[in-house]
Amino acid sequence: MNRLFHFLLLLALCVGVASNLSAQGADGTDDDGFVVQITTPASIAQNLFNAAECGWEGSTYGPSITADQAFCGDVVWAKDSLGCTPITNNLTGKIALLRRGTCNFSLKVYHAQQAGAIAAVITNHYNTATDGPCTWNIGGMSGGDSAAAVVIPSILIHRQTAEQIDAAIKAAQPVTLCFAFPRMSGPTSASMYATPLSQVDTMQAITVNYNNRSGATQTDVNLKAEFFGPSGSLLGSVTYNMPVCEPNADSFIVFPSFYAAPAKGKHTVRFTNDKYTESIDTVYSYYEHTDYTFATDNLVVDPGGVGPADADFAAANFYIQSGGLCLTGDAPAKATYATFGISNIEAVYVPGSPSANIIGIAVYKADVDGDGAGDLSSSFVDDLGAGLIAYVDYEMTGNEVNDEFISVPLTDLATGDPGVNLDPNSGYYVSLIYDGTEAGTSICVRFINSLDVGYAAFTGYPTTPLYFGQLYTGGWSGAMVAQRLELDGFTPGSSTNEPKKLADTKFSITPNPANEFVNLNLKLNDVNPAVSVSILDANGRVAVGTQVQKNIQEGVMNFNVKSLPSGTYYMWVRTAEGSTLKPIAICH
Repeated sequence: MNRLFHFLLLLALCVGVASNLSAQGADGTDDDGFVVQITTPASIAQNLFNAAECGWEGSTYGPSITADQAFCGDVVWAKDSLGCTPITNNLTGKIALLRRGTCNFSLKVYHAQQAGAIAAVITNHYNTATDGPCTWNIGGMSGGDSAAAVVIPSILIHRQTAEQIDAAIKAAQPVTLCFAFPRMSGPTSASMYATPLSQVDTMQAITVNYNNRSGATQTDVNLKAEFFGPSGSLLGSVTYNMPVCEPNADSFIVFPSFYAAPAKGKHTVRFTNDKYTESIDTVYSYYEHTDYTFATDNLVVDPGGVGPADADFAAANFYIQSGGLCLTGDAPAKATYATFGISNIEAVYVPGSPSANIIGIAVYKADVDGDGAGDLSSSFVDDLGAGLIAYVDYEMTGNEVNDEFISVPLTDLATGDPGVNLDPNSGYYVSLIYDGTEAGTSICVRFINSLDVGYAAFTGYPTTPLYFGQLYTGGWSGAMVAQRLELDGFTPGSSTNEPKKLADTKFSITPNPANEFVNLNLKLNDVNPAVSVSILDANGRVAVGTQVQKNIQEGVMNFNVKSLPSGTYYMWVRTAEGSTLKPIAICH
């Protein structure tokens, strides 16, 4: 077992219960731990899980539901089904079925409540011709009119499930829906979703939560995790025995490690126990072995992207940085590309302003000091800046296609060579950075995401950290940013956009080394609307304030570096003809 995984396993055993912070968590009927269970008719009986494929999304208003408040009800269409005006049919004791559209969610739910409903289920709709029955094109149910007056729970479901319910109602088959609480939840089997075949290693993050809801002490509780390969064949299993489990105890279970030999495709892990055998008590996690890709998203795009509300973006000083964990195996590797995508290019692209259109892509070592423990605790820059090994600017062109991937070649920060070498048995973060200050739109880039993937949380090695005014170790609630690291051998798709690199013939830096002043001498091909230049320290922080020159082709930009301690710094230049990051030495 490598040192990194050994540390993670020891930590998981010591903490007992894992907790994730979330940047999007809110009060309301949202991720309260329940499963939406359709029990009748038998032809459509199923379990729908929060933020899962073809699952459900919660609301940011209305009540939370606890295990002692679990309930069932018959599903009935509201009239008018949009629910934007007071509902005329009697819904007393029923679960109202409503359609998305025209007015805000909370007003629909309030009208259902006024008609006597005990809960509301809103059906998603198709936004475009390419939407599928399980496509999400919205990030949950935000409040609006009458939100504060809502006292019943509400959820949003996919079209696929809605169409099944509608067909049953039309066939005069009663539909019963339950808000049920499973006795097993939160399964994890890996610290990343996708791992390149060359980096497959023993899995240590095999965990599940077990809750004794029986009201009596349980003894000799046996839990099992079974591993199935891409073909469906059983690869093996691991077990855990709990001698005693007290009533209402929620236990965080860490299974023994398991090695699944490299096999390209999607793998399944099934978690069961011998005390509760209802279908909602069997839970699953998934992971994939890929040719070259590290990914924390589940490789299935959830259209519309993920990002903060405008007011929250402003409150965070228009800066956001996210990261995805990559854990290498026993073999060294070379990362050649980072892959991500944008979902709102028309809202964030600023014509004629290169520095306003920059998305930074960075690769950091997760264990900078080499002690076997991750170092991320407050921010990427402060904690991991000294471990920055690759950085490249991607300049948005305005021609990007929403929800289409972009693969950007990586350059070693120290040598300038293509690609960056990754050490065996080590942790790295591929990170996306957007500073919207200069854009002035007050709108944040929304990055491509998948729906949620569960991971065990380990101090210093959060799988999907997000810095947004503060560090959130659990990333976005219900969504996983697609920020992938591609190994040597990866072939970019046709949608790949290469970043424009500023040619060395178009600038020079003098003197270098510098003492009191350093100059950027520009000789560009054309007049550029704006050129932005910053001097960064070795940790990636701005050491000398950013200068912006408008409508410039040739000239000199001068920087006073008298107050900087001697050392290595980087000049970051952004122009319409490309960008570059060049080392400079300050010697006093």
